[in-house]
Amino acid sequence: VVQVDVIISEWMGFYLVHESMLESVLFAKDRWLKEGGLMLPSSAKIFAAPVEAEVLRREIEGYGCMYGLDMSPIGDWQLARHCREPQVELVEASRLLAPPVLAADLGDLCALKAGSTREFIADVSFVALRAGQAAGIALWFDVGFGQPKSSRVQEVLLDTSPGAPPTHWKQTVVYLGVFAPVDAGEALSAQLTFRQSAENPRQYDITVET
Repeated sequence: VVQVDVIISEWMGFYLVHESMLESVLFAKDRWLKEGGLMLPSSAKIFAAPVEAEVLRREIEGYGCMYGLDMSPIGDWQLARHCREPQVELVEASRLLAPPVLAADLGDLCALKAGSTREFIADVSFVALRAGQAAGIALWFDVGFGQPKSSRVQEVLLDTSPGAPPTHWKQTVVYLGVFAPVDAGEALSAQLTFRQSAENPRQYDITVET
């Protein structure tokens, strides 16, 4: 098979790696890309930030005692439904409780080995900008187009962060199952684990430990 100079692929999924298409592209890169060839996108990063969800919180707290009936199980079910799997949402920048941090940097995709994204763990730390109630961790990504190792050519960036022009990837929120009070200046930390699902390797199991 003739080798190629450039591989172009729109492999990105929600929170970057959903659907695991990058692994297929890495396989193709190892087999068919010439030495010194170019991958587009050429770099990729995942970012994270704690977010509040006041609309959801008020909805859930609205299920209280109504006409003598305890309706709170409905609110519990609603919260559990949001926690069952990552939620793809358009997250307004105003929902962020702290500046975002880099959760994963895949670096130069030409140098990334196949199998590298089957599992990765990120220890993240935040400092709250304001008081609020943390409901989850929002995830998003950016990818660069260019030559990551070149100092002469600046990468063109596709940014899917809150506040950037919306894309079909939106943002992804991993809900915590609680609405935790946070004070301005408070330090927050979490460990994020991304692991390909054993049942469906096109999906990831994401866990958040605080």
